[in-house]
Amino acid sequence: MRRTYLIVFIVLFSVMLISHASAQIIFYADFESGSSEAIPDASVNDPANWVPENAGTIWVESDEFPDGTGALHQSAEGCGISGDTPLPGVDSFSDGIIQAVFSWQDDDGVGFQFRRVGDDSGYLVAFGYNETPQIIIGSLADGCCPSGQCLDQCSCENGGNELVGVDHGLGADLSQDNSVAYFARVEVSGNSIRVWYMELGDVPDLFADSSELGDPVAEYDGADDMGPGTVGIWHESWGNGRVGSVLVTGPGLLTSVDPHSKLSTTWGDVKSSY
Repeated sequence: MRRTYLIVFIVLFSVMLISHASAQIIFYADFESGSSEAIPDASVNDPANWVPENAGTIWVESDEFPDGTGALHQSAEGCGISGDTPLPGVDSFSDGIIQAVFSWQDDDGVGFQFRRVGDDSGYLVAFGYNETPQIIIGSLADGCCPSGQCLDQCSCENGGNELVGVDHGLGADLSQDNSVAYFARVEVSGNSIRVWYMELGDVPDLFADSSELGDPVAEYDGADDMGPGTVGIWHESWGNGRVGSVLVTGPGLLTSVDPHSKLSTTWGDVKSSY
């Protein structure tokens, strides 16, 4: 009987561990034509399905990451074309991981909006570069940041409306020729927002647990667990920037993803090219 109880306990404990580790990938865009890696399907790679809230934002296909892999290229510039572009089909995100690879041909910033419901409910994490050497966490309820405005225009860059503003730690005079790729991750769980930002070459693995990335560069523990909303790529005058490997998960750890899957292998190829 004791042996039976022990077996049942082991099984239940194993199920709990698997459940905790499981992170469903709900969105992945690699911007490769006819991709079998895209989730939920290859339609997420079509720029026509990336509809910005600001018509001045112009997304086009690009193969200008150094290894020639696919990306989206934002080809306009100026504060007036700033704003959010919702990820196609991602409209019920509450907790999980949002991440992407970015490269710059400009000095302005890019980031993610999430848990967004309308213009004044949701959050923004902005990854600055040369002009704004910060990571900024802001709330749409505090005005961070209306379409058509840069962060300084809505007082969300050293203006007091931001929730968090910390040095991004990347240094100064960063390259602006799209030759260096950067990894950006936001992990959202209840009231917690944690942010990592580093050169892609310093990332151990796309599916690494966040603890393997070192300490967060920025974090905020007072978020309103307001429930599900959209996820989008936000930018401020991010002219000629590139974004690739856009990934969104549900709650859980990314380590549950099969390390030998095509998606993981593709990431390894991308990372080794920078």
